Amino acid sequence: MALMLSGAAVLPAADTRYDDVIYLDGLNQPSLHLKALRRTPVMFSRDLDSTIGYLAARQTVEVIGVGEEQDVVSTRVATGPVQGWVDAQALEAPPAELIAKLRARAEQAQANRGLIERHEVAVGMTRGDVKASLGRPDRTAGIRTRQGDEEQWFYTIYQYLPYYTRDNDANGNPRQQVSYRREPSGHKVVTFHNDEVVEVTDQQEEKQFAPGITVLPARPVN
Repeated sequence: MALMLSGAAVLPAADTRYDDVIYLDGLNQPSLHLKALRRTPVMFSRDLDSTIGYLAARQTVEVIGVGEEQDVVSTRVATGPVQGWVDAQALEAPPAELIAKLRARAEQAQANRGLIERHEVAVGMTRGDVKASLGRPDRTAGIRTRQGDEEQWFYTIYQYLPYYTRDNDANGNPRQQVSYRREPSGHKVVTFHNDEVVEVTDQQEEKQFAPGITVLPARPVN
């Protein structure tokens, strides 16, 4: 696997995602910058023997992923810009409330993955989650509320309605046939505030005809 780095550097190993690491890029989290407490190695992988450079004491890094023992960081070493693993104890401790928030978001993201697999949406999902679950919306609209500006995504809901026809078979016997047509029946409306789903509603359209429309054939002309 390949990991794209800032600049021209490319490192193959850190592209692997681990379940025990909270990756900030998937949580719409602002950049987290911490300083190194001491000179410490930056590693190509979790393997302690894969050193690719060293951080100087007080050097600032951008944290890409937060782990229990090791963090994934983006920084610059003597050879240029890199991303790699560093000992979490060698960096400043991030704010406890931030870590709690990140863990809650990571748990929410895990739950959202199940919804995406079932093509469902729920409050708390992001625009990216909804797009992964339902695809691009048919249309969007901006609204202004007391809580601030919001955006609504509209997805057409379809249902299959039976259509009946009557005719005669090859032997002249009357028969009834049924076919199904996909017809729009309403819209699913997903409302976002600050890139987070705050409401999901289904709007049903009034139908002019009841389900199960019977279509009678024209009478033959003698």
